[in-house]
Amino acid sequence: MKKSKSLAQLFPILCIDEPTGCLVSKNADITAAFELQALEIFAVSDGEYDALHDVLIRAAKVLPVGYMVHKQDLFIEDVYTPPFGNEFLRETNYVAWENERHFSDRPYLRHRCYLYITRPATSPLKRTSGQSSLLKRHLVPKEMQDSRTWAEFVDVVNQFAAIYQDSGKMKLHRLTPTELLDNGEHTGLFQRYFSLSLDDPTLHDIDLTNGLTIAGQRTHTYTLSELSDFPNEVYNSARLEQFSTDSSHFPISTGSALGMLLPFNHIYNQVLLIEDGHALTNELVKEVKRHTSFAAWSKENEVSIRSKDAFMEEVKDRNRRVVRAHYNVVVFHQDPDVADTYRSQTAAAISKLGFKPKLATYDAETLYWSCIPGNIAEIGADNLATCFLEEATALWNTETNYQDDFFCKNGLLLTDRFGRPCMVDPFFGPMERGIIANRNFMVIGPSGSGKSFSMNNLVYYLLAHGTHISLVDVGGSYKRLCTLMGGRYITYEADNPIEFNPFYIKDLNPDEETKDALANLLMALWKKDGEPATKAEEVTIANIVHEYYGAMRHMHDTGDDDSFPCFDTFYAFTRDTYPAIFARNMGSEREFNLNNFLYILRPFHADNQYGYLLNSRKNIDLMELPFVVYELDNIKDHPVLFPVTTIMIMNTYVRKLFSVRGVLKMLIIEEAWKALAKENFAQFLRWCSKTVRKHLGSLGVVTQEVDDLVGNAIVKDAIINNSPIKFLLDQSNYEKRFSEVMQTLSLSEKQANIILSINKGKDPNRPPYNDLALLLGDYCKVYGVEVSRVAYGTFTTERSKVEEIDDLAKTKYGNDLESAVKGWARGERAGGYLPVNAQGVPLLHPNGRPPRPLNGTEQYSRIP
Repeated sequence: MKKSKSLAQLFPILCIDEPTGCLVSKNADITAAFELQALEIFAVSDGEYDALHDVLIRAAKVLPVGYMVHKQDLFIEDVYTPPFGNEFLRETNYVAWENERHFSDRPYLRHRCYLYITRPATSPLKRTSGQSSLLKRHLVPKEMQDSRTWAEFVDVVNQFAAIYQDSGKMKLHRLTPTELLDNGEHTGLFQRYFSLSLDDPTLHDIDLTNGLTIAGQRTHTYTLSELSDFPNEVYNSARLEQFSTDSSHFPISTGSALGMLLPFNHIYNQVLLIEDGHALTNELVKEVKRHTSFAAWSKENEVSIRSKDAFMEEVKDRNRRVVRAHYNVVVFHQDPDVADTYRSQTAAAISKLGFKPKLATYDAETLYWSCIPGNIAEIGADNLATCFLEEATALWNTETNYQDDFFCKNGLLLTDRFGRPCMVDPFFGPMERGIIANRNFMVIGPSGSGKSFSMNNLVYYLLAHGTHISLVDVGGSYKRLCTLMGGRYITYEADNPIEFNPFYIKDLNPDEETKDALANLLMALWKKDGEPATKAEEVTIANIVHEYYGAMRHMHDTGDDDSFPCFDTFYAFTRDTYPAIFARNMGSEREFNLNNFLYILRPFHADNQYGYLLNSRKNIDLMELPFVVYELDNIKDHPVLFPVTTIMIMNTYVRKLFSVRGVLKMLIIEEAWKALAKENFAQFLRWCSKTVRKHLGSLGVVTQEVDDLVGNAIVKDAIINNSPIKFLLDQSNYEKRFSEVMQTLSLSEKQANIILSINKGKDPNRPPYNDLALLLGDYCKVYGVEVSRVAYGTFTTERSKVEEIDDLAKTKYGNDLESAVKGWARGERAGGYLPVNAQGVPLLHPNGRPPRPLNGTEQYSRIP
């Protein structure tokens, strides 16, 4: 019959001291517990690793001799659960819902990091692991009952925490008694440790029959505690080859190899004991004298003398702090075979670090017991290796997951570099935290990098969160999204030319900003690029606009049918009525050539060449529409229509800035670089980039080629310097000349290394996705753009896929594009068959090649 013991009787923690919140063990060791917020992985530079390492060293140096630091990182496998009850998903359309379904049950690694500072009642060096409280009890030393001991401990802990907090590198949160124990709302610290879970409040059995089994999970423990197992040199960071290139160095902390880079259930314990360097030196002096007397008899004594001399020299001359260190990794899983796989992978990771992996076979139980929060003083002298503080802390895990939430308002659905879905908020959260000063942004993505697809994804989520978007496009990349989102798609066709009406105001009483924008439009139509306007001309045009609306209001009040505001009525007013007003105001031809003004603007009037352009009676509600796409592909080379239309668009956007309140109003210019060469448009961009933030606006510019940026003074001054938000896609084509990109975009070396890692080391087991880098000031991270099949069908601009969806809409769904996209995602094609697997998932190759032949687990899905 198996003999069992009660955990309550053996549990080594006596109580939690209410006044101080400290853990008190049955050995009378006292411990302060913190939760530590580590840095986000894959977003740290070499310099930041060095700075963080310096913080760890400075904090440890305030601890007196005999104190211990126990850092415990818990990494627990979990799966993503979509928030289908969220109001956003209930109210938005099918794309967001399908994306959540796509990521449902996606595995990821949860991480919690705890830091414990312990003042042992008796020196751990006088204990061995065989004296664990799991096996026997201890008496309480008298000094631990002295209030001065507690006061000293609290003071030291506060100093330690202050160094962490003041550095700004990591955040420490002191755990309260209610957080240490299960309070019904969240799982307590000890429940997490004894259940090997972050959510299970149950205290499970610990079975020692066949190895160490905890909560039904088989465990394996590797230790690093013998100096002979250490490599000759230990650094705080290393080069991550999978994200590095020939010209870039991507750093990662050394400890991450046993942290976030172990993608399965494990606990990483890092332990320090502050050693008395002087006492150790004196002991080594005695040993050196003893070795010297025997040196002639053994070469090993000579080697020992040299190593001890070198050690003492480091301590005395360089004032190095001596510590005892221990590290162990506990891996676990319910399936013993899977646990064995984890064991092998952990051994390989330790070996790659240059250490000799040592599997704990006889002392795994006592190691696990000593690493109970607050019980680290039981680790035992036989599990501690003497080394210097700098090397000991270099092995600490200092990174965690991206801190983006699974869901947040104003968020864009992306993934981290492990494939975990997250909602990234580039426009609102960073502004509130003071990371950026405005919401202007740039998107730079060479051909084939997934730029248009990523932009469709961005625009979709912005619209879903209520943003108003005016988008200027050249290439037709947003037609399908515009249709599915109920937007207005404005383009030029021979039988349906592009048309606007900048003069239409519902109440015929425009505000000053609208009148100014209209005056600027008229000036741009009249003057050539670069031709200056006199003050008299500016004043006169502003007066014509003012008098025109006064006349329109009078005509409306008297029931005149010609009171509809448009260019034709404006032109007629300027030609027929304004000359008398001009003369009454003592205007002269020398100050304003009214006939020349009317002559140059005549092509836009009535039945003349461009009479359709500014007289629309249908595009008069653009101020109210959340989504308007201006597709300029057919007129991008037209010498009149293109510049006039772009100016008209800007005029419309300015009016929206001042008329629509309470929502973000975004203007996105996609590949409209011809317009940037126009002086009046450049002036608008300069104004827009500096002013829209005051009216809850955002200017976004999208470009394909770096050459569009390099050497373009207009872009440099008006766009780059005032766009703190930047999205960069794969820049590998420019790797050899990336210094130009760095200079143009004012990138740091850290940002350059992160950007050049885009699409490096992609996971081949994930569905197809592309990386993009998000830059917010000095902040820079790489995310994955991965969506569901339905969203892919909505966002894709690949011609073959677009044609398949359009054909399906025409032949089967009566031009219902939404139904066609959903059907295409299920595998339907116009008049054909598509192989699917047993679950009905289309067998589509990610690069669009024909599907592979069927086998016994697959079937054909007939299109009904």
